[in-house]
Amino acid sequence: MRDETTSARMPLVGGLSEEQRIHLIGELLCKGILRSPALRGSDGGPPAAITADADEPEPRIVNYLRKHRTASPAEIKAVLNLSRSRTYRALQRLLLSGQIAANGGRTSAAAYRLVDFDPSRN
Repeated sequence: MRDETTSARMPLVGGLSEEQRIHLIGELLCKGILRSPALRGSDGGPPAAITADADEPEPRIVNYLRKHRTASPAEIKAVLNLSRSRTYRALQRLLLSGQIAANGGRTSAAAYRLVDFDPSRN
């Protein structure tokens, strides 16, 4: 019987620690998600949001929101491979420019969407 106080760093059956197994499972999940046909570009290449202008996160975020309607900061950060601070700064710039809107939620409940501008509605 396994002792419940065993450290996560101790090797389990197969020579991998529990921490290493979790890391490998995470890598496999990420690869599977990114290879999903629903996320592939029209040419079969990497997702369009990831291949957009790599220097500026704002156009990448806008492209992602065009396809997915709403997204949390954590989702945007993970899919576009941005740092937390870069994600939040880009979201703030997009909010201030009026290109996106927030749902008003905080932390895990926060979500962003594109603002639908209709020039006929003045």
